[in-house]
Amino acid sequence: MESLFVFFILSTLLDPPPLDVNTASVEDLTLLSGIGEATAASIVEFRETISPFLSVDELIFVPGIGPSLLESIHPFVVASHDDCSADRLDTLPVRCPEDTLLSIVFLDVGNGDAVVLKTAEQTWLIDGGPPGEGAMRAPVVQRLIECSIDTLSTVAFTHPHADHIGGCRDAMEAFSCTKLIDPGITHSSPVYEELLDFALGSNCSYTVPEMGDCWDIGSGVGVEIVWLERGACSPNEASAVYLVTCSGFSLLITGDIENESIMQMTLNQTPVTVMKVPHHGSRTSLFPAWIRRTDPQAAVFSCGRQNPFGHPNADVVRAWQETGAAILRTDLNGNIFLYTDGESFTFTLSMQ
Repeated sequence: MESLFVFFILSTLLDPPPLDVNTASVEDLTLLSGIGEATAASIVEFRETISPFLSVDELIFVPGIGPSLLESIHPFVVASHDDCSADRLDTLPVRCPEDTLLSIVFLDVGNGDAVVLKTAEQTWLIDGGPPGEGAMRAPVVQRLIECSIDTLSTVAFTHPHADHIGGCRDAMEAFSCTKLIDPGITHSSPVYEELLDFALGSNCSYTVPEMGDCWDIGSGVGVEIVWLERGACSPNEASAVYLVTCSGFSLLITGDIENESIMQMTLNQTPVTVMKVPHHGSRTSLFPAWIRRTDPQAAVFSCGRQNPFGHPNADVVRAWQETGAAILRTDLNGNIFLYTDGESFTFTLSMQ
């Protein structure tokens, strides 16, 4: 018996218990092979300013930790955490509103984004999807007609990639729009140049906004730019993010932001009612801490049927599902209609 006790003590000393990355000090973390003081400090800063780690795998988002290092330390660390599944206090009832103040349509434009915001006073289009093929008009035009849109007050976009602005000129021309909001992100392409030539050569009001700019589009509905980083490493990361609010209802339209921007947004992120998932559900926009903080009741993916990019990524869909959000997809559901009075909301789908 005594020898067994001695063996237990020795094995404990030789095989110490795993470190808890949510409580370990910088000094403790540097005891791990491959973890220097700077990386250890980054781990502590991440968990204290952004989010505790809900799994060891989330260490991959810490600067200085790559796949090989994560694999090597994985057996020696754990991530204990409190239950983060508390119910939201601001959940809105999902029911048909008695008096719709804001109608939203996530348009099925294939590989691209296009979102309609409609109040009694104004109709906005944020992003215009891809351009048409050959002499054909962009898909967004037909989708707007299907939604009984006859005029557009404003066309805005998140960033100047063709799958977001390719249909903007056609939409402005077909629906007599005279206001363009351009986030002013540097990018050279024939599609972008053609849109700018059209806007500047017509009677169009042309605006380059700043982060924090907001617009009242009627019926108590506000549209605000809550993220715009023109100095980012790519147009995707620079995407303008639009927050749409109507009393207790909120929608975040995120363009193609990726993890570099998302990590910075996480610091001040609050829950939203509905999320237009970034970058068509790409793996490059999967940041679990931000997903938890946005905590939406519904997550909308805008992507094309059988697209060559594999959008949406299965891990990304799963991450949003795990928040409890309803998952809606233009590739499966077609045009997605949302109606809200600011106190409740409901969806209808063009394809069931």
